[in-house]
Amino acid sequence: MKKQTFSIRFGIIVLLIAFIHAQENRGALVGAWEFKSMTTIHYSEPKQVEIIYSGENNNETLIFDQDSSFTYKGVSNGEQDNDTGSWSTENNQLIIDLKNMKTISKYKILDNVLTIIIHDMRTDEYHAFDTVLEYKKRI
Repeated sequence: MKKQTFSIRFGIIVLLIAFIHAQENRGALVGAWEFKSMTTIHYSEPKQVEIIYSGENNNETLIFDQDSSFTYKGVSNGEQDNDTGSWSTENNQLIIDLKNMKTISKYKILDNVLTIIIHDMRTDEYHAFDTVLEYKKRI
């Protein structure tokens, strides 16, 4: 009986720690993030790497609100682009759901820098590629 009680308590403690850790990661995402760079790695022959830095013609702001709403404001190749949707996290995945597009990516936050990694699989028309986006938290 003592062993079973210990197992139940231990299980509850592990779940509580996981929940608190998830809430801390979620809380760290809340706020505004300014685009720094985007690196795209094309797994073709030969492998190609393309890097775009923030500038007058390429910039964006991501806003993650506490209520899970998401706002995107940006300029890409000189063209204005804005969108809204929702966001959530699960383990180390960030899920952004816009009107007609859902993006599931890996993410990490270190020293107020948000790194989002999106992996696209190879198709009949395209080589596989990874996109690594970096954003600096607006303080």
